[in-house]
Amino acid sequence: MAGFDDEDEGAGGARTGGTGLLGGNLPAVVQAASVVVQAPVGTTLGSIPNPRPPAGDGELTPEEQETLTTCKAEMNNLQTAFWVAGKSLETMKTGNLHRNEGVPNFGDYVMDTWEVSESQAHRLMDAWRIGEALAAMSWMPREAQIRELTDVRNESGDQAAVAVYDTVARSVRRVTAKLLSEVVRELPPLPRQASPADVRNLVQEILAARAAATAASQTPPTGVPASNGGVPNITSIGKEPAGENSPIGESGSEPSNPKGSGDNGGNDIRRLAAALDDLRGVERRLSKPAVKRALAYDSERTEALMT
Repeated sequence: MAGFDDEDEGAGGARTGGTGLLGGNLPAVVQAASVVVQAPVGTTLGSIPNPRPPAGDGELTPEEQETLTTCKAEMNNLQTAFWVAGKSLETMKTGNLHRNEGVPNFGDYVMDTWEVSESQAHRLMDAWRIGEALAAMSWMPREAQIRELTDVRNESGDQAAVAVYDTVARSVRRVTAKLLSEVVRELPPLPRQASPADVRNLVQEILAARAAATAASQTPPTGVPASNGGVPNITSIGKEPAGENSPIGESGSEPSNPKGSGDNGGNDIRRLAAALDDLRGVERRLSKPAVKRALAYDSERTEALMT
């Protein structure tokens, strides 16, 4: 079904014939469902003027302006169609309105009539309330984007899913299904009927951390070696000019007791072995992602700690 399942990175086109929900037959769906839903403007091909060359290079003529308005309305309908269709489907199923259509099973009825699979029909029915709520907030989500909010919806309800999309849309220039998927994966477990305000705060924290991490990876902080994307290796930690303190508390150029400490340096060897074990433990804890997050959160303190 073009327009319902298209990923948000591409644009889908409406069918030019047949009995699809996106063509000129959407009002028929509404009539068959006995639902009082006004068909949106521009839902038939006949309402769109045929393509023609521009009248000139200057301002649009009144006729061209009217044509542009009609075409824009049709493109908006392409995005809103999924929740109009979802509500129509749920209304038909809930009321068993297809009972006299000769196909008792609703899934078979939808497939036979509109070539929509039962699983897709359920996705549309699950999504229409979220789509409607976001449209009331002046957003124009796509079905592929709403699909990425399924886990949040199932876990915490429609309001939580709406809060996730709304927060992302207010924070970035362009919402994509990929971005929504990544944000949802980073969300901690949410309680049932989570507060939209709490969800909004969590999403803002995730987006802020992502933005800071991106900035940190692109611009190495002052004083931090530029290798490995601005994050120092464990081998660079503690390397300081001669005469300054080393990681094990001795000067960089001064040896420990050259004559040993009563056992030909055995104690020094044990101290070095212990220090090496300590450094290995530090290296295991200082993963690059951990350091990047720390730099993004407080670069000044992190640089001091790393030094």
